[in-house]
Amino acid sequence: TKDSKSSGINAEYGEARKGVLALYRDFYREMPWTCRSHLLDTPIAVARQKLKDEFLKNKDVTDVRIIDMHVVKGRMTLEEFHNFWAQNYNMYNYFDSTDTQKRKATEKNNTFMDNFYKSSD
Repeated sequence: TKDSKSSGINAEYGEARKGVLALYRDFYREMPWTCRSHLLDTPIAVARQKLKDEFLKNKDVTDVRIIDMHVVKGRMTLEEFHNFWAQNYNMYNYFDSTDTQKRKATEKNNTFMDNFYKSSD
C-alpha cells in the first residue's frame, strides 16, 4: 500500500490546511500575471477579493479527503489559467459581471429597432 506522502493524500487536518494555504498563496501571487496576460478588465484587487471569497466558501469543510480533493482541483485550475488552457470566458464565470460584459449587454439591448422605437416616443 502507498503511504500518505507518496499518494498526495494528507492524513491529518494540519497537513491539509498547509496545502490549502499554499494553494491560496500560489493563486494570490499568480493573480496579477493572470489578469494581465488574459487581458481581463477586472482590477487585481477585485480578483484577489473574489479569490478570497472562493476559498472562504469552503472554510467549514473538515473532512481531510474533501479538502484534498478541493486542493487538487484548485491546482488544476491554477495550471489551466497559467498555461492558457482556460479561456477568458471560463475565468469570467468566477466574477459577477465586468465592465466589458455590462457594455456588451447594453449594446445588445440597443438594437436598431430599439433605437427606432425610442426615437418615435
